[in-house]
Amino acid sequence: MFIGAAAASSPQVLIGRAQAQMASELPLPVGPLANIPDVEHKTLTAGAIDGVDDEVFAPPGFDVRCVAREGLNPLTGEPAPFGYEWHLDPDGGAVYPAADDGGWVYASNSEDTPGGVGALRFDADGNLIDAYSILEGTRNNCAGGQTPWGTWLSCEETTGGQVHECDPFGSAATAVRKPALGSFPHEAVAIDPIHHACYMTEDGGNQRFWRFVSDESDLSDDNGVTRMGLESGTLQVLSIQGFEDGGYPEAADARSPQPVTWETVDIDTSGRVLFPTFQNDETTQGTRFAGGEGIWYYEFPEALRQTPAGGSVPTRGVMFFATKGDNRVWAYDIENQLIEIIYDNDNMQMETGFDQVDNVVVSPSGDVLVAEDGALMRLVVVVPNGQAKLLMQITKGGSEITGPAFTPDGSRLYFSSQRGPSGADGSGTGGATFEITIPEEYRTAPVASTPDGETPDTDRPPTGSAGALTAATVAGAGIAALANRALRPADE
Repeated sequence: MFIGAAAASSPQVLIGRAQAQMASELPLPVGPLANIPDVEHKTLTAGAIDGVDDEVFAPPGFDVRCVAREGLNPLTGEPAPFGYEWHLDPDGGAVYPAADDGGWVYASNSEDTPGGVGALRFDADGNLIDAYSILEGTRNNCAGGQTPWGTWLSCEETTGGQVHECDPFGSAATAVRKPALGSFPHEAVAIDPIHHACYMTEDGGNQRFWRFVSDESDLSDDNGVTRMGLESGTLQVLSIQGFEDGGYPEAADARSPQPVTWETVDIDTSGRVLFPTFQNDETTQGTRFAGGEGIWYYEFPEALRQTPAGGSVPTRGVMFFATKGDNRVWAYDIENQLIEIIYDNDNMQMETGFDQVDNVVVSPSGDVLVAEDGALMRLVVVVPNGQAKLLMQITKGGSEITGPAFTPDGSRLYFSSQRGPSGADGSGTGGATFEITIPEEYRTAPVASTPDGETPDTDRPPTGSAGALTAATVAGAGIAALANRALRPADE
């Protein structure tokens, strides 16, 4: 769907104040992006890739540049065969700090066949200095996840899809397939480093929420970080009490914490799941979810851990994930095995509502962002109990926003317009990848959310240590909100 000129001239009107609050809405942390002004049309910063009006809108002071466009060499802006060519349909992505020079790498999936993963290498000043492939010969690489030991898990969103582990500083030759994680339409992954589990979303109309729990033999030490081999362990699907065996949880039944169990799933040596996924529109194991999308792991600082209603121990780790088919964001309390919906369009009314929630990403300053897969093509800052803010919108239609990821210091945000203008003259629709520079005043520490819906004062003392993503405390029946141990995105 194309958004016309009227919408393009003032896209900020597409976000409105919440008309109703969820019965068990959680006090999520609020970062400085809650105070951004209305967006404006941006003229892209000049560079090797320029000359096309992508109709990008962002707040004043937020510079935008195109760092890669499909069919062109990101370093020179020249089409093939002059060096490495940026891939078609850029999708999920993540940023990795470089230990040698203070720079970083942005890894980006290609949701095409053949797919794969490309990488953009930046120096400490943000100059693009290299571009290369880290995975080849795969299909429909949608999202994925960043591991605590510094690799990228790239997911094939296709029948029989696999997860491939890639080195963002390496090459395609070093990528390794991980059949123990199952063979199905993988969307995204996130690692729980405490319990050595890999959580996975599955895209589709009626799919499952998965996890892989490593055996002791699957674990090794990697420079002080416990590394999961992702080769020996147990594959499981989640069942919400009352919605087992293919049950679908209605929103009213899941807006307060619900107990869950995990059911073991058998696979063969290729990763093929050995239970029938569908049988007369019913399944044999697990709760149904309406199109699993982005997922993110958080660990609470010890001082902020509390026992939620229905729990038995203080919450330590939470998995957040989105389901696009019903526009929901979920929170799973790992220690207490409780799950609840924290956002859905039925009870969080905006003028347009969320338009197919996809990636869920959090800035180092504690801002909760949701990217959309629908026609509105927005990147939205979610402000608990208050007004959602529009951070970025692309009004050149027929695309979707993919791969949002922050640099560790929060100074830059990368994302792609998956079917945005491509080629030297912008006449193609193969996609483009962008960078937004975040002004310093919007990179301060987060604060606790306010219950009255007013935009919080970000000059107040932070609720946690400086530079860390802090957590709000448990509220009533809520599980707990966001906290941070390290930047661990998963898009998508």
